[in-house]
Amino acid sequence: IMENITNFYETAPLMLAIYWTIAGVSSVLIIIQAILLLIGFDSDSDFSGGDTAFDADGMNLISVKTILCFLLGFGWTGAVFYPIFENKVTVALIALAVGVAFMFLIAFLLRQVLRLSADGTFTTAKAVGSVGSVYLRIPGPDEPGKVNVTYRGSMHELLAYSDSPIETGASVRVVRTVDASAVYVERC
Repeated sequence: IMENITNFYETAPLMLAIYWTIAGVSSVLIIIQAILLLIGFDSDSDFSGGDTAFDADGMNLISVKTILCFLLGFGWTGAVFYPIFENKVTVALIALAVGVAFMFLIAFLLRQVLRLSADGTFTTAKAVGSVGSVYLRIPGPDEPGKVNVTYRGSMHELLAYSDSPIETGASVRVVRTVDASAVYVERC
């Protein structure tokens, strides 16, 4: 096998050898990365902190995964199309376009996967607009009472303020947050 590989590299045009080298190395690295992912080791090391910079609000285009996917698309496209097209600049442009497409596709897919992970932490800001009931009488604007508010199937007991007194059992709507543990309500 080594003799065939050596013979290929001695006789192949330089660009074809480069395409095959990039395709082979990137394929091996992708396979290693997939195996490590399957056994529970998913860590990237690059200058920007790996794929940890991905979040639902932004898109980190340069990471180990996206660069590997660029090289994979570039290398295999160049290796496959080199013998087909007479114009080698066309091959390089097609390989470049496919590599960039792979890079954007994996960045998009990683972004979508990370958007699936949701923070289930309840905050009072998430309760704004919710309807609840007064649990402990709200005496007025200076003294809090307590309300029970259901948010996404979970009941939360919150400190509540109101402009006017509201009796126990009254239906209220959360209109804004006061702080991390208290809300401002009005009668429904």
